[in-house]
Amino acid sequence: MKMGKGKKKKQNKLLYIVVIFMVACGGALAYFAYDYYLYLQDGLAAQENTDVVRHIFRDQMEDINQLIAIVPRVDNAEDAPDDVTQLLGISFETSPLDAARELTDNPDIVGYLFIEGTNVSNVIVQGPDNAYYLHRDMFGNRNVNGSIFMDYRNTPDFTDPNTILYGHNMNNGTMFHNIRYYLQQEFFEAHPHIKVITDDTIFVYEIFSAFTTHIEFNYIQVLFDYDDEFEELVAEISRRSVYNTGVTASGDDRILALSTCTNVNRNTRIVVVGRLAMEVAIND
Repeated sequence: MKMGKGKKKKQNKLLYIVVIFMVACGGALAYFAYDYYLYLQDGLAAQENTDVVRHIFRDQMEDINQLIAIVPRVDNAEDAPDDVTQLLGISFETSPLDAARELTDNPDIVGYLFIEGTNVSNVIVQGPDNAYYLHRDMFGNRNVNGSIFMDYRNTPDFTDPNTILYGHNMNNGTMFHNIRYYLQQEFFEAHPHIKVITDDTIFVYEIFSAFTTHIEFNYIQVLFDYDDEFEELVAEISRRSVYNTGVTASGDDRILALSTCTNVNRNTRIVVVGRLAMEVAIND
C-alpha cells in the first residue's frame, strides 16, 4: 500500500527540521567547546605571565616580609623608621619594575602587588581608562583574565587618599580570585597585609575592612569636594566590614582598595581595603 503524498511530505519536513536542529546544536556545542578551550588557554597564559614577573620580584618580596617582621606596627606611616631598609640591605640597584617593563615592553606598569600566601602576586598597570586592561594582559595581548590595574584617575605613586586596584575574580585562580576568601575572618587573620613595590617606595597596608556591595556605593571615589568627605567614606567602608578586623582607619590615613566581581550579580563587588601602615623609601 503506497504512502500518501501528504503524509510523506510531513515526514520529510520533520526529518529536515530534525537535521537542522542537530546541525545547529552541533554548531553551538562546537562553539562553546572552542570558547572554553580559549578560556583555558588564556588562564594558562595568565598564570605563566604571573610566574615570570613573580620571579623578578621574589627577592624583594622576601625582604619586605622580613621588614614587616622586625618593624613594629605604627599608627602613622610617616613614623616608620627611616633606616629599616639598611637593616636588611634592601637596595634595588636596578628597579625590578624597570626589569618588568623591559620584559613586557609595557611602560604602563606602575607597581607590583602581593599578598603573602595567596595567588595575589602581579604587576599593577594603569591604562587610559578603566576598560583598557579589563581584557588585556601585562603584554597588551587580548586575554579574558585581564590584568590587575589601577584606576585611571589615581596618581601612579600611591599618594592619593583612596587608591583603587581592580582585578577579575577568575575561577582559574588568577588575578583577584583569592580576594573572595577575605569574606572569611580566618583568611584575613592569616593574610592581614597588602604589599606594594614601586620604583622608589615600599608600601605596607593593614587590611581594615572586607565586604560585598552593590556598585551604587561609591567606594571607588578618588576626588573629594570637601574636607570631611574622605573621612566619611572611610567610616562607611569600616562600617560595612563583615567582621571586626581590629584595625582602625580614619580620614588621616591613605587607603588602598582591591575590587573584584562577586560572580553572582554583575553589579555587585567584593572589596578589601587596607590602611597605609608603613611607607619606606628605597634607592635614596
